[in-house]
Amino acid sequence: MCATVKPYSAAVGLPKKTTSLCPECSKAIEATIFEKDGKVFMEKKCPEHGIFKDIYWSDAKKYLQAEKFAKDGTGLFNSMDETLKEGENVHVFVDGHRLDMMSPTALANLDLTNRCNMKCPICFANAMDCGYVYEPDFDTVCKMMDALRNEKPIACTAIQFSGGEPTVYPKLVEVIAAAKEKKFAQVQIATNGIVFSKNYEKLKECAQAGLNTIYLQFDGLEDDIYMRSRGRKMMSVKEGVIENCRKLRQETGHSPSIVLVVTTVMGLNDHEIGDILKFAIKNRDVVRGVNYQPVAFTGRVTNEEVSQGRITLTDVAKRICEDTGYTTMDDWYPVPTVAGISNYASIILGQNKITFPTHPHCGLATYFFISEDGSKVIPLPSFMKVEEFVKGLDEIAAIAEKKKFKKLTALKVRKLLLQCLIEEKMPEGLTKNGLISTLLGIMSKKSKDTLAGFSWGMMYVGAMHFQDHYNYDFERVKRCSI
Repeated sequence: MCATVKPYSAAVGLPKKTTSLCPECSKAIEATIFEKDGKVFMEKKCPEHGIFKDIYWSDAKKYLQAEKFAKDGTGLFNSMDETLKEGENVHVFVDGHRLDMMSPTALANLDLTNRCNMKCPICFANAMDCGYVYEPDFDTVCKMMDALRNEKPIACTAIQFSGGEPTVYPKLVEVIAAAKEKKFAQVQIATNGIVFSKNYEKLKECAQAGLNTIYLQFDGLEDDIYMRSRGRKMMSVKEGVIENCRKLRQETGHSPSIVLVVTTVMGLNDHEIGDILKFAIKNRDVVRGVNYQPVAFTGRVTNEEVSQGRITLTDVAKRICEDTGYTTMDDWYPVPTVAGISNYASIILGQNKITFPTHPHCGLATYFFISEDGSKVIPLPSFMKVEEFVKGLDEIAAIAEKKKFKKLTALKVRKLLLQCLIEEKMPEGLTKNGLISTLLGIMSKKSKDTLAGFSWGMMYVGAMHFQDHYNYDFERVKRCSI
């Protein structure tokens, strides 16, 4: 198999030009991304509606650093799409502009319904406003999943059922089982938690059918936040899901893992960013990660409302650093940082592995190592030279692609890891050889089992920024892997 990444083709550095949208009329217009006072802004002018300016990243240094890890994917094709010619990329049209998709589908969102058991003021899906019920039948959902598994050159291996509220879908358990039958390695549900909090048997049925992860809406630790964001008290619901997963784990030895998903709004819940992470760590027996999602502004909002509510990826990372003391800004990396690992794995295994050549400004993340008693929380990048490792692995992958006996380069990777791990900074109880074996396992055919063990000792913490009309960037759309 060939490499799954190639050199980044979009403009880098600041300032730069891109194509965006007018927040008023949705017409495609030129935008400038530039630095001012250490921050990154996007500014654009619509001939009809005037000038719009919005902060893009609050840390220009981190913005530029993220571009060091940028990579492009090798495209996306699906023979089940009858509109495509043989070998033609999947593409979308935005205001008449054709955008070819460059990244494989790392995670597919499949809406099972637009029905919901809530009516949230800040709903991203805006499910109840369309005036009709969208709810594909079981056979249609199966065809959608077949299309995802048929993608080339890399088949989709992770699916997230969403909505609306997917737990109200009448054949939810059957759909989860079908996803597993179709060899999706990761099956998730994005949920508000009401059903899984109240109905333990439903949770158990979904787990037995193959549900891996509950992507749990989690705006904060106080009910007054939920009253503003969701229109009702919800903290007991969130705690109920956690307790039911804990109960299921104790009863059967296994439960779906939970990722807390935090719609983050300046002035609403930004003061709880650090406390939410502490809560996740306290419940790490079932909570495996936290994903902060800075709010996207849809519908009619004023420029003042945007500026007051806007929170960027680097704002989130800085609040975690300041509020917890667990980490520094040097520990946060963009999504394509890990693309080189799957690229190398694809080359030496002779099979295309799912890769993450996402746009470098779509997200930031880190992994925390948590001691057995939870008293120490240490970020993985604090004892690993990440940039040196990524650069070295790319060089080894380029060599491996040309060699007949590709797996022999694994010795070079082990040597690279020995150079990049800082032993004196490693947490007590975590050995250099043990971590190297884990990382090499991720790049081998045992990657699924090894990764599960790796994630259990670690907690993923990330932030992903949905685009809206104020910060819309065509270059991000082309590289989206969701």
